Amino acid sequence: MFYPIENKESMQKKIGIDCRMIEHSGIGIRIDSLVNALLENNKMFKIYLFGDPKKLIKFSYQAEIIDYQAKIYGIREFFGHVKMLDMDILDIPHFNIPIFFVRKCIVTIHDIIPFKMKEFHGSLLKQVYIKIVFWIILKFSKKVVSVSEFTKKDLIDEFHFSPEKIRVIYNGIDKKIFYPRKIRDIQNFKKKYSLPTKYFLTIGIGKKHKNVEFLIRSLNFVWEKKKRNIPLVVAGIGKEIPEYLKIEASNPNPRVIIFPRVEIEELALLYCGAYFFIYPSLYEGFGFPVLEAQSCCCPVISSNASVLPEVLQNSAYFFDPKSEEDFLKVYLQATKTDSSRMKFIQKGFWNAKRFFWEKSALEVLEEYSLL
Repeated sequence: MFYPIENKESMQKKIGIDCRMIEHSGIGIRIDSLVNALLENNKMFKIYLFGDPKKLIKFSYQAEIIDYQAKIYGIREFFGHVKMLDMDILDIPHFNIPIFFVRKCIVTIHDIIPFKMKEFHGSLLKQVYIKIVFWIILKFSKKVVSVSEFTKKDLIDEFHFSPEKIRVIYNGIDKKIFYPRKIRDIQNFKKKYSLPTKYFLTIGIGKKHKNVEFLIRSLNFVWEKKKRNIPLVVAGIGKEIPEYLKIEASNPNPRVIIFPRVEIEELALLYCGAYFFIYPSLYEGFGFPVLEAQSCCCPVISSNASVLPEVLQNSAYFFDPKSEEDFLKVYLQATKTDSSRMKFIQKGFWNAKRFFWEKSALEVLEEYSLL
């Protein structure tokens, strides 16, 4: 008896990736970079990208683009897209899952900030939503990916996920963007934006858990005592500038400089030109900025909270983000000599090399093959 042989394409496992958040900060970086690395390394699967075709056109030569623009956190996204019926696996980059297709889903969870940081995200409706959605993910999804051991532990402790259900796959850093730049290019960049020769840098997006107000309050004590009077550049501000920043920036000789939004290539120059990158965050699921800074040979003074010691290990100075006294002690230690600064430039640069997107992509592809 003759049996027809299926062609290779029909035998391939179909992978659908939700790319609607590709232009968001954090999650968008992971989607963009990981999809690019997946397509470069994929030899086994048929990849479909769900999202805005205009934003995904650069991937169209290696993947099929499916127009899917349901609003993030909207009712429509619960229903998903009819084409999801055809997928063998759905790779969902955030916990806003298509509930009707959850049994096909690998769900990436970056953090549980809205649940853990209730003082900054106090909406009762949001808390209930997270509890319901995480219960559904726990019970019915194929697999959960966490971007750090810290977030994995949070999921186990707070929502009782089984350790076996979660795989940690770290994010990467784009070494084609974040790398040391020439001194001449850094000098021209500083001149373009009238930046001082020496400055501290921090990045916050207006969210209170980023703890920028604490940093400015702590530095004010340093500045008033004339201890290494180096200004602070604050980048990554959202649409609304917080009141405390407006006050600081309005001084005739501001010690806090609010930096305008720039393209990502210039962000690398901002890192490269900084004396130290200071990150006072109270909670992170991964912490892109500290590793981006290290890739640009900028030494890091970091909060010792949440995931940051995990990704930085011994390559940064650490302080308690709730203690101005501890910050001052670490600040004085870090800025004491150029030799100590150079030591942490080298340590940081080698630490950041541990995180690259090809490794992340190969681990994701491995999960696809196991399911």
